[in-house]
Amino acid sequence: MNIYLDESYNLQKNRGKMFISINGFAVLKADRLRKRWGHIRAPHTKHKRRIHATDPYFEDLRAKSITLLNNSDVTILSVFQLIQEIPHDYFDKLEMKFDDVYADLLKKLFKELSLQEYKRVNIVIDSRKHPGGISGKKYFQENIDKFLKDEFSGTFCSFLPTPSYLDTLVELADFVSNTFYKSYQQDDKSMVAKLGSKLIQIKNPL
Repeated sequence: MNIYLDESYNLQKNRGKMFISINGFAVLKADRLRKRWGHIRAPHTKHKRRIHATDPYFEDLRAKSITLLNNSDVTILSVFQLIQEIPHDYFDKLEMKFDDVYADLLKKLFKELSLQEYKRVNIVIDSRKHPGGISGKKYFQENIDKFLKDEFSGTFCSFLPTPSYLDTLVELADFVSNTFYKSYQQDDKSMVAKLGSKLIQIKNPL
């Protein structure tokens, strides 16, 4: 099993609903999906512009990404948490402990996916900056690695933060995450309704 994830969030009250979400997809035959996505994105690489879901220039590509996943053997994944419903334990005197929230949302998602049913699971997530720099990044990695080893002892799990420009399926997960961001921010269920039974969606698990 291969899982590709990216986060989307809004932590500014003046920009509307405040939330954190982690979104993406699970696929058995990643190489086949990567090849299909490569054909779809190829015309957009001619403009010497980094493909990114938040760039309005690639809005038509975002729509194509969802169509591709609708027509592929994948499971769409989304875990969503409203900031105002996060327990007080996740806050210190200054701010929310973002990495703690992020890690626990990932754990909730992994439990829902029943990873113990697989012999090997590769989890690739868009890399990002961590509070505390290199030491914060190392602590986060060790936290997730320990959880996967303890919770799914019969499954070999790898957890690999990877920039989207190094793996086009992380890039594809970025488009999925952007679609959910728009859906959550605008409270528009129509954007993801067509995913139907392909979707595993967890709301406010903390």
